[in-house]
Amino acid sequence: MTIELSPSEKVYNYIMEKIVSKEWKPKTKIMSENQLSTELNVSRISVREALEKLVAFGILDKKRGSGTVVNELKPSNFLKNLFPIMALSENDLEEILEFRIFFEYGNVHMFMENYDEENVKKLKEYYEKMVDSFDDEEQYHLYDFYFHNVIAKGTNNPIVITISETLYSILKYNIKQLYHDVGPDNAIYYHKVILEAIEKRDVALASLLMRRHLEDALENARKIEKKS
Repeated sequence: MTIELSPSEKVYNYIMEKIVSKEWKPKTKIMSENQLSTELNVSRISVREALEKLVAFGILDKKRGSGTVVNELKPSNFLKNLFPIMALSENDLEEILEFRIFFEYGNVHMFMENYDEENVKKLKEYYEKMVDSFDDEEQYHLYDFYFHNVIAKGTNNPIVITISETLYSILKYNIKQLYHDVGPDNAIYYHKVILEAIEKRDVALASLLMRRHLEDALENARKIEKKS
C-alpha cells in the first residue's frame, strides 16, 4: 500500500533528496519558493511549511536578500537545535546523571589522549574557585560546570563539546535541586582526586574516579528522592 504524502511532505522529501545526494551542497542557494511550487505542483504555502521545518532543524538557513541556503550538515549543528526542546521539557536529574556516568567516563579518556598543560591549569583554577565558593550554591556549581566543560573541550571532539554544553545549559536551570540533592562535598573530594590522577597522567584512575564521582552523585540524588 502506497502512503500518499501531503504537499508539504512532498517538498520536504524533494529537498532532502537533493541535499543527501550532494546535488545541493553546503552553502548552496536552493530553488526559490516559486520554483519549488512550480516544479512540484504544490502551493507556496506548502513550500513555506517545508522550508520552515528544514530551517528549524538547522538543515537550511534563510539569508535575507540572498534566499535559502544549505547548512553545513555537522552533528554538532543538529545537537544545538535540541537544546530549546530539552530545556523546555521536564528534565529528570537522575536521568541526566545516569547519562553523564558513561559520557564523562569516556571524555576523560579522550582528554588524556589530547593532554594539554593549559587545560590542566584551568582545571586547577576552577577546582580552587569551587572550594572558595563552597557556601555559594550558584557560584559553586558554575565552577563545577566549568571544570567538567574543560575536560569536554579538551577532547577536541565537536560532538562531545556540544553535548557537554547542552547538558550544562540545562543543569544551570536546576542548580538549587542539584545543590540540595547531591551536595557540594561530593564534587570537592572527587574533583581533587581526579585532578591529581590527571596530573600523574593515570588515564585508568582518572576515568574510574570520574565514574565513581557521578555514581555517588546519582546515589545521593536517589536517597533524597526516596525521602521526599
